[in-house]
Amino acid sequence: MRKVEKEGRPDRQSRPDRTEKTRRRIIAHADRVFRQRGFRKVTVEELCADLGMSKRTFYRYFPDRDALVIAVVMEGIEQHVPAILENLTSTGPVDVILRRHFDLLIHNVLSNVSTQVMVDIQVLMPELWDRIDQFRSGAVGIITELLRRGQQEGSIRPGIDPTVAGKLIQGILTNVAHPRFMAEQGLNFDQFITTFKDLLLQGVLVPRCLCHEEGGA
Repeated sequence: MRKVEKEGRPDRQSRPDRTEKTRRRIIAHADRVFRQRGFRKVTVEELCADLGMSKRTFYRYFPDRDALVIAVVMEGIEQHVPAILENLTSTGPVDVILRRHFDLLIHNVLSNVSTQVMVDIQVLMPELWDRIDQFRSGAVGIITELLRRGQQEGSIRPGIDPTVAGKLIQGILTNVAHPRFMAEQGLNFDQFITTFKDLLLQGVLVPRCLCHEEGGA
């Protein structure tokens, strides 16, 4: 008869629990390695050696390295995208929404994004890059509508054309926040979004909202 803990449960993890724990261990390790080096030259053999597991065990969880890359990326998306969309679609003041949007990107998302990983995804896994880019384009569409609402609220400068502003933002994301361009320029996404935040908000917010931001209130 098996020993049980005080709560009456078996003292060993169930197979589904062990399976999920191992899967998450692989993802967490791959995430660390990919951030440091990208994934282009990282092999399954290398990952298995680091983890102290056989390739046979690895392939129980992922059919190949690319499937692991997708799992790493999708876990990041599932972790952060809901909060981003919840903020962008909220009914609060537009200037507050825009500041929080950039804060979420800076502190929760892009500080953990490797430019080299994005380059590798863009070059080697274009379909995955397209999914990421579609989300970015969707966010720009929401921001464009927020600019219109902000003008009605009085927080966005009235002389700005929201449609043109949205197209400019999309152009910057497509051509500047472009992994290969940023890698060539020695930039990372954290540097980009921090500077872009200042340029955008100082360009669209009316002076009283800028004072509100600088005061940290």
